[in-house]
Amino acid sequence: MESLKIAIASDWFFPSIGGIEHHIHDLALNLVDMGHDVHVITRCGDFPDKTLPYNVHRFKGRIAFDSLHVSVGLDLFKRVNELYKKEHFDITHGHSIYSPIAVGVSNLSSGIRGVPSIITNHSFLGKSILNPTYIFLLRASLRKVNGFIAVSNAVQKDLEKILGVSLGNRPIYVVPNGIDTNFWKPVEDKEEWKSRIGLDGVVITTTSRLTKRKRIDLIPKLAKILTREYRMTDIKFVIIGDGPERKKIEEHIKSYHVQDKVLMVGKQPREKVREYLWASDIYLSPTIYEAFGIAALEALSCGVPVIANNHGGISEIVKHGFTGLISQDDKELLENIVYLLNNVELIEEMGKNARKIVKEKFTWEKITKEIVEIYKKTIGTFEKDPFILYILHQMLKGGITNAGVFNL
Repeated sequence: MESLKIAIASDWFFPSIGGIEHHIHDLALNLVDMGHDVHVITRCGDFPDKTLPYNVHRFKGRIAFDSLHVSVGLDLFKRVNELYKKEHFDITHGHSIYSPIAVGVSNLSSGIRGVPSIITNHSFLGKSILNPTYIFLLRASLRKVNGFIAVSNAVQKDLEKILGVSLGNRPIYVVPNGIDTNFWKPVEDKEEWKSRIGLDGVVITTTSRLTKRKRIDLIPKLAKILTREYRMTDIKFVIIGDGPERKKIEEHIKSYHVQDKVLMVGKQPREKVREYLWASDIYLSPTIYEAFGIAALEALSCGVPVIANNHGGISEIVKHGFTGLISQDDKELLENIVYLLNNVELIEEMGKNARKIVKEKFTWEKITKEIVEIYKKTIGTFEKDPFILYILHQMLKGGITNAGVFNL
């Protein structure tokens, strides 16, 4: 296979921890394993980059929004431009259309350096899609991007609305997130791990940032109904994660008197999340607004069936009745929990099915091969379309030669 020199650009990378950060890292690792030369372009941060098997280039913009983990500024892109002159990349892969570095570097790549670019979008736009000014500016910022990858069909539909007619000729490929199935793997003895962590009974786990749209505050109410109305007392809900809704959830736990049924363990490293999944019987996702559902995929890979709502990308990775149960509303969500608790033999069966499906469809090896094919297709169909201002600038400098503006 021909080796490519690939620039991956995003504000969101280590030392920040999140879905996009781990996605970029895992993708870069697998691209390197395939023999490609990978360079990550990101904002400044304190991380031992030299321990990574790929190159990391960090740039600081004049304007930094530390709470959002983003950095912008013309000086930043001037330095990135020098990097492009030096490295001669084959393609640029940005991550998130809401990342200034991803969008800015992709525009610089296609519109100035003559290097094709694509951007993977990992999330929904949300209510901002109703703001015509915001949509106009977003479309303008994406005009030079040559193609897009959506992590789910739901995100693809969202992207189609964002791009509109003016950018509707840009291809949108659907490629789900990959997962390291060697790390996220099942264990033979769940009871042993329950004992190690200090849990017992049927364990129902949720991993999530605690925000309103994740709807984790529903869990204390579910715990109350299950224990009081259905007399299912041998259960324990585990909530992994932190966020602005934590205090509200803790108040609900107290007001519903389910302190012994709902355990909040805060934000945990991946190794600890895996241990909780090893001790779990069911994974629960009450959100109705999920672009993909990487946490649910981690559970499935560990052989834990998922109960989720039929909204967004998570319903695309859970096969109803085979690897979990999909619910149309909160009433059915509760009914599905009760159904599995009354049919515990299905928990093990669905867990085995889940592991099998993940290994067939979501391994990083498979996903990386799909992305490389998109790289090749984008490179093969790329037509140089420089910014008009850049052409005028080069003309004023007397810089346009027969070799073309991109070789200057």
